[in-house]
Amino acid sequence: DRGPDGASLRQVAEAAGVTHELVAHYFGTYQSLVSAVLQRANEQQRARIRERMRTGDGIPHVVPVMEELFRTLIDERYVRLWAWAMLNPQDGQTPSEGLAEFVDAFEAGVRIAFGDREPPGRARIEATVLLGLSASYGYALGRRSWLAGLGHDPSDPGADESFRAALTSAVAIRPAEGTL
Repeated sequence: DRGPDGASLRQVAEAAGVTHELVAHYFGTYQSLVSAVLQRANEQQRARIRERMRTGDGIPHVVPVMEELFRTLIDERYVRLWAWAMLNPQDGQTPSEGLAEFVDAFEAGVRIAFGDREPPGRARIEATVLLGLSASYGYALGRRSWLAGLGHDPSDPGADESFRAALTSAVAIRPAEGTL
C-alpha cells in the first residue's frame, strides 16, 4: 500500500500479523523481502507466458506474450517493486532471472515460424525482446502522468489496450518479410 520505499520490515510484519523477528529471520533485510515478493511475481508471470507459448501451434507469437506482460504491468504495486529492485540491486542481482530462458524459447519459436527461411539472429531477437520490455515497463511507470499530460483518462483501459496493440505491432514477427 505504501510502496517499497514507504514501509519497513517492522511495518510489513505488523501488517502480516507476525513478529518482526520472524520476518527478519526468513528474509534478513527489507531488500531481501522485496526481492522475494518480486521473484514470486516474476515466476508467476513466466509460468503464464510459458503456458501461452505452449498453446496453438507452439510458436511464441508476440500477441499472447505481450498480453501476459501487460497483465502484470497493469498492477502498479508490481511495477513499483520492480523499479525499486532495479534501482536497489541486491548483491549485484536484478529481477531479470529467467530472461535468457525466455529468449531461448522465443528464438526456438522464431526458427519454427521462419521454416526454411533464414531467421533473424540471436542479437536481433534479444534487441527485439529488450525493446518490448523497455517500452512496456517504461509505459507502466509513466502511464498515469503521460496519459493525463496528453489529455487522456489514465484509468481508461482503452488507452492501455491501444498502447499494447501499437507496441505488439511494432515488435511482431513477420516471417513472410523475414523480419521481427
